Amino acid sequence: MARILLFSVFFGFSGLASGCGDDGGGGGGDTCASTADCAASEQCIDGMCVARPDSAVGDSSVDTGPADAGSPVGDRCGDTRPCPTGFVCEGGLCDIDCGAEARCAGACCDSGNVCYLGACVAPGADCSPTGGLTCVNRRCPAGQQCDPSLLRCLPIPSDTSCTVESSGTFEPVLAWKWEGSSEYPAFDLVLASPAIIDLDGDGASDVIVPVTDFVPGGPGVGGIICALSGAGDCEGGPRELWCTSPDDVRHTPGVSPAVADLNGDGDLTIVVAAARGVDNARGIYGYQADGTRIPTFGTDAAGDPVDVFMMVGAPGIADLDNDGRAEVYAGFTVFDADGRLLWERPGATGNGNFGPITVAHDLDGDGDLELIGGNMAYRADGTDFWAAGVAARAFADGWPAVTDVDLDGAPEVVVVSNGTLRIFDRDGNRFTTSEVSFPGRGGPPTVADLDGDGRPEVAVAGSDSLSVYDIGPAPDYTISLLWRAASRDFSSNFTGSSVFDFDGDGQAEVLYGDECYARVYDGAGDGAGGSSVRFEVPNTSCTATEYPVVADLNGDGKAEFVVVSNDLLGTTSACRPYAQACVDTYPGYETTTGVRVYRDRLDNWVPTRAIWNQHGYHVTNVCDGRDSVCDGAENVHGRIPRNEHASHGFPAAAPLNSYRVNAELEVANGAPDLVVSDLAANLVRCPSAMTLRAVVTNRGAVGVAPGAEVRFYQRLADGTERAIGTTATTAVLLPGASEVVEVSWDPVPADAQDVTIEIVAEVDGPGAFNECLEDNNETALTTLCAGLS
Repeated sequence: MARILLFSVFFGFSGLASGCGDDGGGGGGDTCASTADCAASEQCIDGMCVARPDSAVGDSSVDTGPADAGSPVGDRCGDTRPCPTGFVCEGGLCDIDCGAEARCAGACCDSGNVCYLGACVAPGADCSPTGGLTCVNRRCPAGQQCDPSLLRCLPIPSDTSCTVESSGTFEPVLAWKWEGSSEYPAFDLVLASPAIIDLDGDGASDVIVPVTDFVPGGPGVGGIICALSGAGDCEGGPRELWCTSPDDVRHTPGVSPAVADLNGDGDLTIVVAAARGVDNARGIYGYQADGTRIPTFGTDAAGDPVDVFMMVGAPGIADLDNDGRAEVYAGFTVFDADGRLLWERPGATGNGNFGPITVAHDLDGDGDLELIGGNMAYRADGTDFWAAGVAARAFADGWPAVTDVDLDGAPEVVVVSNGTLRIFDRDGNRFTTSEVSFPGRGGPPTVADLDGDGRPEVAVAGSDSLSVYDIGPAPDYTISLLWRAASRDFSSNFTGSSVFDFDGDGQAEVLYGDECYARVYDGAGDGAGGSSVRFEVPNTSCTATEYPVVADLNGDGKAEFVVVSNDLLGTTSACRPYAQACVDTYPGYETTTGVRVYRDRLDNWVPTRAIWNQHGYHVTNVCDGRDSVCDGAENVHGRIPRNEHASHGFPAAAPLNSYRVNAELEVANGAPDLVVSDLAANLVRCPSAMTLRAVVTNRGAVGVAPGAEVRFYQRLADGTERAIGTTATTAVLLPGASEVVEVSWDPVPADAQDVTIEIVAEVDGPGAFNECLEDNNETALTTLCAGLS
């Protein structure tokens, strides 16, 4: 049998082993009433003379004398030698008796506190577990992490060096799929990028999508809006939070939603595009987090709906003028936080006049944001920022992204329009001496360092390929092809893409979906101008401007990605032939609809933000509450920053300099580090039996739940092992905490008696816990279990 003894702070346990030989008088296993009856090198424990701590045989014995003069802490104790009142005997040593409360650094903690890194700490709020679980509670605020052993928030250790490095594997598996509304089953077609945010405060970031029953829709026809729990139903299925009614207003299915806390009151607003009316008028609608429509949202001062053209594309949200209340924009039509019209300007018809995707960015560094399209930029108050006569204004509109191409601290604007990629400086002048063309219209550009050279590349999808372009050095900044992947997008040929470094190796991956498949590519390509596919899965779409998005959906701290799909087989839709082509081209192909979420099979993907709130997402545009993007009280999940950091220059030491990319969390992927030490043997019952004890300590950055296996064995001369016994820890081991474990070896085999033997203790041999160090899990002891002379 095994007996467990708990120590709640880091400590040493001194070995009890001795040779038990005849020393000529009074000891060596003799019975005793007190230490006076034993030899000078021994003391009386449990009625037997045993070696004092400083004569123990072991590899890691430490001084266990009293911490303070006159204090019994650290004194030996046993059945015949109890500790004084106010102290308790644990592991053969006296310590302060704290009852049910935690003991920490020689003192008792207040009720409810825990001993954490050598100090009494009051745990924070309940939080989510880790390790790929799909049912979650809440995330922790900035500066804290969710300890998986307590499921409570605790301060992030100042030393974050104990982390789990990615294994380098990439094995996506389906977390859950949603194939249409449970209440309105005909609505199962999704062709717009979702918005990701925690709508209901349960710690799982929810998925917001427009859903339709037919594509394309004519006048008066459109879709509904549905919200899905990012954690699913906790059993691998979906969980639908709500869907708007098709009997209420309808929405344009090809326009991605945007969502945020617009005025800092903690309430989220969802912004979506209205379906085309019979008079071809369009607009925007606003919804509360529970799906209740805000009647006055998207209206002018007279309360009349404002016409906003959007067939595809997306609205956006930003605090343009830094007044603490966000603005909502659709093209160059701008609304205040209540959804009332502020100003509107001409242009912003988007790529090929299909609809705008304007973005907000501080181009001139004055703190206010500019609103940027493909051929025009306006100041926060609606006045011209790009002056008449600049090069950009001579071109047709398109879809932009913003990045610092030449790494000089000033942003450039990358634009895709009518099958071309061009770059302007912040004032709208030509930045490159050339532009490149590709088949099809081209989707919204994605910007990231994909080949690891420290400079941004641009990914653009066309009709038959996904292309990644490199931008050369000064003075020409020539745009050249880095790699290209074949694809099928003959329906719209303006889908987007996104980027994330899933395995944290510094080499980002590109996510893209065409008419038939969703794929993840190596960002650097295959080194020969072609692509390298890491993952692909059937995913049907009559495409719009959608792309896969990446976020922590279930609150486990790890990244997941989301793809959407639609299937018009068997209908009269103009989209039907594209789905049919997938079936005809790829043997065994099965079409898909709805929303699918993927995670890594081994939960090895790095931590990321739990938000992707709009199509023009670039990390610094919205607070997550867990990183340094937002400051102080403003750092709340879903809030729009009052003074947005420019993504091309933040953080200063290593700027993101990316667009339509999510970031790895700044907090390291903290891990435990279980160490076994102070292995000792009590030889009182030798040669027939002995008791083995060892100390298990967590020297890592996060706690460990009960159940860490500790195995004791004898290492034989030929290197093989003889099992002695196995036990497990029974208490939560927070960073810095230890527990004494004990097994009885009874009987000791005859060939292990009266000879010197080596005993080993090993913790977490099966590797149940991902530790930052895996090579410090055992310790050894050489001892002699001899009979009495």
